[in-house]
Amino acid sequence: MPKVIIHDAIDPAALELLNSRPGMQIVTLEREERARLRTEISDADSIILRYLPLDADDIRAARNMKVISRHGVGYDNVDMAAANECGIPVATIGDANSLTVAELALYLMLAAAKQGLGYDKSVRAGDWWQAREAARTIELYGKTLLVVGFGRIGKLVAPRCRAFGMNVTVCDPYIAQNLITDAGFTPAADFNEALGQADIITLHTPLNDETRHMIDARALERMKAGALLVNTSRGPVVDGQALSDALSAGHIYAAGIDVFEEEPPPTSNPLFAHDNTILTPHIGGLTRECFHRSAIRCAQNTLDAIDGKLDKAFVVNPEVL
Repeated sequence: MPKVIIHDAIDPAALELLNSRPGMQIVTLEREERARLRTEISDADSIILRYLPLDADDIRAARNMKVISRHGVGYDNVDMAAANECGIPVATIGDANSLTVAELALYLMLAAAKQGLGYDKSVRAGDWWQAREAARTIELYGKTLLVVGFGRIGKLVAPRCRAFGMNVTVCDPYIAQNLITDAGFTPAADFNEALGQADIITLHTPLNDETRHMIDARALERMKAGALLVNTSRGPVVDGQALSDALSAGHIYAAGIDVFEEEPPPTSNPLFAHDNTILTPHIGGLTRECFHRSAIRCAQNTLDAIDGKLDKAFVVNPEVL
């Protein structure tokens, strides 16, 4: 009897898909049930994982595990060294959330450029005329945009921003540069130089040793005065304190942030003190449509792994297959 652990809520359609398999045992764990996980994981065939960190001890205890199915594209909450050591594939949802995250990046860009949250508050508070007199927001048209990372999401953000009349530069040293030019965009020859030329920077990179604090105090200093920063990738890609300092100094015009170094962030997070930040609770993949697609892909990855036919296209460590 196959056993699947589902940690945290997923779309009901995925449960229906799993339950369509005769004899399927589904164990649903709430977010706070960390202790119970260690007991349940020992004989599980799969775990569908959202927020919970899965450490080396958890993975080594999973003696029957056929797949760790991530409800997302990032996998920094999985100890990959342990997964590789134990020969357990880690599967993601592929491009299921790419469009949703791209749209959120555009929302954050527009909301930050137009200071939308502040004006909403002003109208509700009756400060109509004061808000109008103080209005000095910026346009997207004609601005130079730096897209950092030209993977699934970056490839969707770039053309949508071009539709606004922006001049789009792309920085991604890990792909053939002709992929950027063939798509009609300008490749950045040097990341630091590109930072200094961009009016708006949007981040679409994975989190690894090279990208952790990629946007630190020095990177922020290199940016144009009045630049706008958007981060929908991973929180630790940006040094939050350094960004707060740059906002306080007036060097950075505004920031749109969906991801934080610590999630959920404490109320003492320095970015909370700035009116020119637009903050969202890591909702890049949480539209109704995307939540459905992501859960279905997780369930399908689980069923395929149990059947011994897991699609390598969704596996981040295919060498273990």
